[in-house]
Amino acid sequence: MTEVKPSHSIIGTTLAQDVYNEHGLLLLPAGARLHQSDIRLLEAHQVNKVHIAATHEAPEMPTPILHWNEAQAAREYVMAVQQTEGLFKQIASGSTPPLKKFNDALYPLLDQVLQRWGFLRFIYIKEGTDNYTYRHSLNVGIVAALIGKIMGKSEQEIYLLGQIGLLHDVGKMMIPDELLSKPGHLTDEEYTIMKRHTQYGDQLLRSMEDADELMALCALLHHERLDGTGYPEGRTKDTIPFECQIISVADVFDAICTDRVYRRGSSPFEAANVLWEQACNGKLNPLIVSTFIHYIVLLYVGSKAVLNSGDDVEIIMIHNDEPMRPLVRRGEQFLDLRQHRHLRIQKMIS
Repeated sequence: MTEVKPSHSIIGTTLAQDVYNEHGLLLLPAGARLHQSDIRLLEAHQVNKVHIAATHEAPEMPTPILHWNEAQAAREYVMAVQQTEGLFKQIASGSTPPLKKFNDALYPLLDQVLQRWGFLRFIYIKEGTDNYTYRHSLNVGIVAALIGKIMGKSEQEIYLLGQIGLLHDVGKMMIPDELLSKPGHLTDEEYTIMKRHTQYGDQLLRSMEDADELMALCALLHHERLDGTGYPEGRTKDTIPFECQIISVADVFDAICTDRVYRRGSSPFEAANVLWEQACNGKLNPLIVSTFIHYIVLLYVGSKAVLNSGDDVEIIMIHNDEPMRPLVRRGEQFLDLRQHRHLRIQKMIS
């Protein structure tokens, strides 16, 4: 085993040990054969040294839970969505399961997601509007927990954010199905009804066994905005708990990225742009947004994407000054999206 600096000279060699980023999330597992995109990923995360196996050595293989493939990820995720759907439908039928049942659906997935750098890439390549309400709830739980992790929260706080995110929209189970699945924009009257999901969620969680007041409060306040333009109470700044501000960022991000009945989802780069605009306009917490944006864009170094021009590209490098407008490669041509303002990353592809 040899300790070396990541460079193009080690392309084709095999990692002898897992490589983690500064947040403790797995970037590349032991046994991975290094490609050019892997070198870019390591450089983007400022990894200074990695351990390379000699040709006669077998790489270290630590905990098996750290090494999954996309098919396994899909099974874990679909199972969690199905469990979430079943529990939410119980609520719609008038029965409120205890918090433990929701934890049983969330925790096995979250245990693994919180150790893997690339899981969000899998979520936001999936397409389709099936089970949107349940997928969105699960996704917000995952994203909120990841935000907590990259912000240095304790393990207890991280899992609490996951719970809150999973249940933030539980009040929608009290909203008529025809509004939740309406393919067009809501009328003013319908929107007034839809907004009541925050109050219904607050009431439901206050009656749920083992749920606490903060969960109920975040269900009530996740549509509040720092400038007072949100609902249902028009709260501002410090009157909105910090946990609720994290849920708001996760909620907006996933709502933009995920396909809905009335529009296709956008790329995480477009979602990051919206988050940044809302932070600059005083609606979302800029500390939370900037921390999350730098996490999410670095995630896609080496990934394939489609521009709004229809061209397939590879994301080569993230710029510190404008992380949402990276350097990309189109065929043999390199494009700096800071210099081509009419182009944007519209969709991520596998």
